Amino acid sequence: MNNPLLELAQAYTDNTNTIVFLTGKAGTGKTTFLRQLKQHSQKRMVIVAPTGVAAINAGGMTIHSLFQLPFGPLLPGNEGPELHYNPEKRELLQNLELLVIDEISMVRPDVLDQLDAILRSLRGNTHAFGGVQLLLIGDLAQLSPIIRDEEWALLRPYYATPYFFSSQVMQRSAYVRIELETVYRQSDPVFVAILNGMRDQSLTPEQLAQLNERYVPNFVPARDEAFITLTTHNKIAQQINSERLDALSEEAMEYKATIRGEFPADAYPTEISLQLKVGAQVMFVKNDSSAEKRYYNGKIGTVVNLEADTVHVLTPEGLKIAVQALEWSNVKYQMDGEQVAESNAGSFAQVPLRLAWAITIHKSQGLTFEQAVIDVSGAFAHGQAYVALSRCRSLQGLVLRHPVSNQNIIGDPQVRRFNQEAVKHRPDQAMLHQHQTAYRNYLLSELFNLSALQEFSNKLESLLPDLEKDILSVAIKMQAHLATYTDDRVQKAADYFHNKLEGIINALHSQLGSFIGNSKELAGRADKLLRWLISRISFLDTFRKAPFNTQAFLELRRKPQPALSHSYLKTLNAKPNEELLDSLLAWRNQTAKAEGVLASMLFSEQALAAVAAKLPGTLKSLSGIKGIGSEKTKRYGAAILTLIRAFEHQNSGIADQASLF
Repeated sequence: MNNPLLELAQAYTDNTNTIVFLTGKAGTGKTTFLRQLKQHSQKRMVIVAPTGVAAINAGGMTIHSLFQLPFGPLLPGNEGPELHYNPEKRELLQNLELLVIDEISMVRPDVLDQLDAILRSLRGNTHAFGGVQLLLIGDLAQLSPIIRDEEWALLRPYYATPYFFSSQVMQRSAYVRIELETVYRQSDPVFVAILNGMRDQSLTPEQLAQLNERYVPNFVPARDEAFITLTTHNKIAQQINSERLDALSEEAMEYKATIRGEFPADAYPTEISLQLKVGAQVMFVKNDSSAEKRYYNGKIGTVVNLEADTVHVLTPEGLKIAVQALEWSNVKYQMDGEQVAESNAGSFAQVPLRLAWAITIHKSQGLTFEQAVIDVSGAFAHGQAYVALSRCRSLQGLVLRHPVSNQNIIGDPQVRRFNQEAVKHRPDQAMLHQHQTAYRNYLLSELFNLSALQEFSNKLESLLPDLEKDILSVAIKMQAHLATYTDDRVQKAADYFHNKLEGIINALHSQLGSFIGNSKELAGRADKLLRWLISRISFLDTFRKAPFNTQAFLELRRKPQPALSHSYLKTLNAKPNEELLDSLLAWRNQTAKAEGVLASMLFSEQALAAVAAKLPGTLKSLSGIKGIGSEKTKRYGAAILTLIRAFEHQNSGIADQASLF
């Protein structure tokens, strides 16, 4: 879309880490923007939403599932029991760069504060959300958070409103509000003006009169007219669908869903057991992924034929579509190397249809209808009437079951006040430039953030006595001054730390056996350290040769990082110095065969693995290893020490650095 505001939103998500609230009227392209962002963003991104259906529609997870949150109120400063994430979840949240929250209008403020606390703690970063950028997508004129009275009684002392913008993190954080203005769903200026009046609580008597011209008493659509009724309560929608289906004389067929793995019930896109008859009015609940794009989520049609695994649907345009079961995925995120990858936690397979004589307003959010009968006389919540009416493409395709009164158009004055205040958060090009500069400085600080070495400092000090003085303290002191560094000074700093980290690599290469000993846990941590070192050396090498810039840094992070050499991977095995161990085992087997005994009776593999790890230099130290002893040392010690010395001689040189990449 050629839209300057969408381009501005793109620039903010690509080149800043500023919190962005992307809002706009229904049908202004928010969902389209999210789809494009998901395809093209260079950042490590995760999408979440407050409900199961919203998460499936957005192609992400629910907030509560990703962060493992309880469903009750989350009081600030009282975050409840410590959340224990598995290593994979911890790694994902520590490496996250962009968190997208869709349907933000339905998110409570305490939930946002909890995400802030979790991310700051996990990432050891005092920035809002631990330095993760948030993209908040939604329209506050639409559906609001669902909070029971007893829940709000607990939250009211901490929050002025039940909306996300009252969260403590949003109150103290800089953010921008980008409001999309071009409406793509409706083209009739009269209808657009009516919707805007409802949204802004400024509907004039003349506009209300124009709207109520669409009231048709006792309206019954013709059989060939694909009208859907939007109503406020689920019970009413179910009753209408059941009555209309029962009125058809044809025999019903049942289509059963197949559910695999984890797929929450509140995210089911249609019925588990779908009852259909020829003549039933149905709605597609998924977009057609084929090149023909024959249907979309919300398109209405009529069943004309039923087969065991196929439903034939006739659209209002006269197109006959053969519909078979499709699959929805419950997304799970994890790190895959340097990138965030999606996998399926579970799936729901079913014919992508549901009965569509009626639907609730809540379930219609995000859908578009050509023809709809709307009843908002029972509206009970902020935004319901606006959501219902804005689903329609035109005023001509809309029929009112009851006249609309001002009492039916429920708006929240707190939202109106926020929208008026939020004008000062509207960005321009000058503000964008400031935020881009701030993001560059943030990424620069990440380049020179060497805190990953801190947890190994005690062990590394034995290999590198000057680690604290020459590396860690220098990096910490630099952080406060990086924003003032010229390109030349940044390159010199990159060169300095590149050489220092190479020194650590070389020291580890020559002394890794003594560094990790027999500890499997330490072997795993050493593997992680080495991979981090190689990745960081690669980054520093780039920016000691060329000026630092945001795009280059992000592109580097997207690329698979250089792998450890085969010799390193073998060394990092739970059995250190495996090459020596292989030699010892081969010698043991040959000796046992010559002596006519079982190899395991001569020496156990565990005993020889300990020899390979400890590299004893004398007969006395060899005899002290469990499973060896003095008797076997007398008989076989000279042969074992000969193998050890041959191994040490072969590996005494420091490997050329190029072999690591």
